[in-house]
Amino acid sequence: HVVLRSLDSVVLPTQGYTLALQGGFGQSHGNPDRSGWFGRAYSRLTVYSPLGASWYAQGRLEAGQVVRGQNVGAPESQLFRAGGDDSVRGYGYRQLGPIVDGSVTSGGALATASVELARPFSASLPSLWGAVFVDAGRAATSFKSLDPAVGAGFGLRWRSPVGPLKLDLARDIE
Repeated sequence: HVVLRSLDSVVLPTQGYTLALQGGFGQSHGNPDRSGWFGRAYSRLTVYSPLGASWYAQGRLEAGQVVRGQNVGAPESQLFRAGGDDSVRGYGYRQLGPIVDGSVTSGGALATASVELARPFSASLPSLWGAVFVDAGRAATSFKSLDPAVGAGFGLRWRSPVGPLKLDLARDIE
């Protein structure tokens, strides 16, 4: 696991980026699928940028892939799901994944993206911000079968001394 950061503030960033990279491999045992070796890679890039006139942008790209042989199982903890407040807002936590027999399951591929615009409500309340955002993504069995879900909404941001606190209202867009 490697994290690279170049931010104007670690607690309350408005300019810069963070990049998290993860990789690993393991061997699965004791599941209904065939035992065997698998690899897992994950990355998440978040970019912060001031736009002028007190507007700020935040963008996020996230991708993950589990590589394994045909019919080789991987532990549920190593597979992916999307949805929720730090993924695709407007959908339930971990509710965006492959559907098997009518139930959401975890998948070997993940892709999500988000764009958010925010600004302080007024110069007299510089720590209270409003935001609008659009998120998209999903987990799937493979990138070819990925059908992104889209969510959009608005929210409040309080840039507290210990970090940003947020309250969002979002809905799914079909």
